[in-house]
Order: sequence, then structure tokens, then C-alpha cells
Amino acid sequence: MKENMKKIEEMMKLSISEVFEKMFFLFLESPDNGEAGTYDMESSIRFDGSMKGSVRVLLSRDMAKSMVHNLLGLEEDKINPQRIEDCAKEAANMVCGYFLGRFDSTRDFTLSAPVFREPVGDLDLTEDACRLDFDSDGRKAGVIVAVY
Repeated sequence: MKENMKKIEEMMKLSISEVFEKMFFLFLESPDNGEAGTYDMESSIRFDGSMKGSVRVLLSRDMAKSMVHNLLGLEEDKINPQRIEDCAKEAANMVCGYFLGRFDSTRDFTLSAPVFREPVGDLDLTEDACRLDFDSDGRKAGVIVAVY
């Protein structure tokens, strides 16, 4: 799968940008300084089909709150931990779905239920994984896609 990592990275950039723009009205940019973001939470999902792997969506607390606000139209005092978790899990589901549809639209994939984690787990990468970090007005988002 190592040879496909460049294609995977490009498809993931498009997928996360599209989901965050269309669903959460957030426009993501790669950090100017190339530094990785610091994250407070993550949601992850596994996929199985013509290839197997996982997608992890990494979020700062400010990004997660903006996502809930923009998706549900809630003011900050109505944004609770359960809504943040649900929104983060839905983001992982949508990003993975967009990614797999772009990567290979001719195949069927099975997705696991998304899982939420706070704080973020280990961010060390294997050679069959890539990490992308993004910024939106100081709010941080990232994604790690790994194939097995």
C-alpha cells in the first residue's frame, strides 16, 4: 500500500476539505509554518473492502465547538460534551465516506461505528499512514489515514 500513499493523501485532502466546507461551513488551510496542530479529541472509524484501514479525525476544542455551532445552529451555552462527541463521530463517518468514494467508487466498503476519544491517542505513524494538519482561524483539525 505504500505506493498508494500519495494518492491516499491527495484524496484525503479533498475529502476533509469538502466535508468541513459543506457540512460545517469551515474553510481549512494547511498551516503556514508546517507545524502539526495540538488536539484535544479524536473520532475514528475503520473500513474494510478492497483495502482495510482507519481514518482518525483530530480536533481542537475550539474547532469542535465551531463544528457543532455551524452544523446545529446552537449557541455556545447549548453546546455540551455529548453534542461535541456526536458531531466529531459524524465528521469521521463523512470524511471516511467521501474519501473511500473518491479513492475507489467501484468497490463496496464496510465501515465500523465511529469511536470518540478524549484525550487524543498516540499520534506515531507507520509507513502505511499519513497525517494532514489544518487550521481555520486558529482552530485546529487534522486527519490520519492508515491502511493495513
